[in-house]
Amino acid sequence: MLRVAVPLVLSTASLTMMLFVDRMFLSWHSQSAVAASTPGGITYFTICSFFLGTAQYVNSIVAQHHGAGDKTACARAVWQGVLFSLISAPLILAMIPLGRAALDWSAHGPELIPLEKQFFSILMAGGMLLPLNAALSSFFSGRGRTKVVMWGNIIGNAANAILDYILIFGKFGFPELGIMGAGLATAITGAVPTIYWTVLFLSPRFQREYKTRSTFGFDKRLFAMLLRYGLPSGTQFFLDVASFTFFVLLIGRLGEVSLAATNIVLSIEALSFLPMVGMSIAISTIVGEYVGRGDHSLAEKSVRSALVLALVYTTVLAILYFVVPGFFIAMFRPAQETTAEFQVIITSGSVLLRLVAVYTLFDTMFIIYSGALKGAGDTRFAMWAQIAIAWGLFVPPLYFITEHFHFGLVAAWSWAVLYVIVLGLVFFLRFRSGHWKTIGMIHRHST
Repeated sequence: MLRVAVPLVLSTASLTMMLFVDRMFLSWHSQSAVAASTPGGITYFTICSFFLGTAQYVNSIVAQHHGAGDKTACARAVWQGVLFSLISAPLILAMIPLGRAALDWSAHGPELIPLEKQFFSILMAGGMLLPLNAALSSFFSGRGRTKVVMWGNIIGNAANAILDYILIFGKFGFPELGIMGAGLATAITGAVPTIYWTVLFLSPRFQREYKTRSTFGFDKRLFAMLLRYGLPSGTQFFLDVASFTFFVLLIGRLGEVSLAATNIVLSIEALSFLPMVGMSIAISTIVGEYVGRGDHSLAEKSVRSALVLALVYTTVLAILYFVVPGFFIAMFRPAQETTAEFQVIITSGSVLLRLVAVYTLFDTMFIIYSGALKGAGDTRFAMWAQIAIAWGLFVPPLYFITEHFHFGLVAAWSWAVLYVIVLGLVFFLRFRSGHWKTIGMIHRHST
């Protein structure tokens, strides 16, 4: 568990640090820039999440075939993911007007909306690489070779942070671009891991063992498997992200202070959330490997190990969030503001970060059990559960809380905490039911 998970956790931790630094740089540049960055960024990620989540399912397909000892199928599965990503690219670009319209609807104010739309549009241009990177990295993560994924992401994220500094503040002769510079840095450096993983995937070593070049082309069985299990997985991921995007857009309608406090708290929460995404990919890989071997008891044992490791990490952060929230929030104070001027955001943000301390433990449960179910192929349940909970329990009441009853920021965040608690418990009970042991993903598609 540690061998597979630690590089992935470090990989997503590097992304966490890059996002943290990115938001911190923007907060130093101006409060408007950091306030606009989360709505623009999360709208971009929401649209891309469906394509990313679908392509990411190549990881589970590779893991199950690797467990079954079919090496060439691992490489063929990656090519199906690459094909899917090529189909996705024009669709992602076609969604730009939809995202800009959503930002207009948010009515975040004349200062913020142009910045949000500018940031969003630049990110979408680079977003075409997200599904491709997911497919290529799955060749390595799906076989448990997660150090390769780690180095690709660390190199890319380091390049992003450096370019962020140069373009946001206008260093080394470049113009000062602010939030536009942050978007350009992300879009440009997204190609760094793409090149790294492509060169390795096509290298003579993997051609000899896995036939990575010779298996190029369309494979009806594996592409059908990607659609059957990957599309529900992508849909579930999209619905999860979209519900929180809706949450952020609604919070923005409460005022710039509420939006800035929420953006800062979500940036801090990434310290606990994003490493768990790496753990989720790891548990999908390990469950897929053992299911491919037909060893469900070891798959179950691995999930328990992953949950313990994840909860140890998130509990430490939850305690810090609860005890010293102001320490984290103060790091985002704009250079031109005094501590006294920033105090209103510190006060609001401290309350929110204490709420995050509660829900991050249940979010960890959801992420681990969701990853385990995906690794076994139980993606349709994940999709339908997300529809019912996110778009039945969470979004409609949240709309009434903020727009009709005007209960305010803390009430909206408290409802988000309830939503995450329900998600964690539902996915835990589904895994405990054992239905995932009856799916037989690769055996069903091999006939």
